[in-house]
Amino acid sequence: MTEKQLQKKYADLIKGAASANGRKETVSYLHKAEKVRTKIYKNLKKQCPNCNGHGYRRISIDGAKTCLVCFGKGFVLNDKKIV
Repeated sequence: MTEKQLQKKYADLIKGAASANGRKETVSYLHKAEKVRTKIYKNLKKQCPNCNGHGYRRISIDGAKTCLVCFGKGFVLNDKKIV
């Protein structure tokens, strides 16, 4: 699915959760929306160019420092924003 389709599906699931009748139905909608949100989030991540996805940079054979571009995560987010 494309990113637009995923965002539309996410918005529909959140609207469905808002108009749900019971607790179980609401939780079901929210779980489905979370799965779609993680798919959107995975598409936005890209590997850090400075540390190559490790989260730290070698400064010598024995030492390493946290990468300040990705803050130790190993990935950076694109400029796109999540709904």
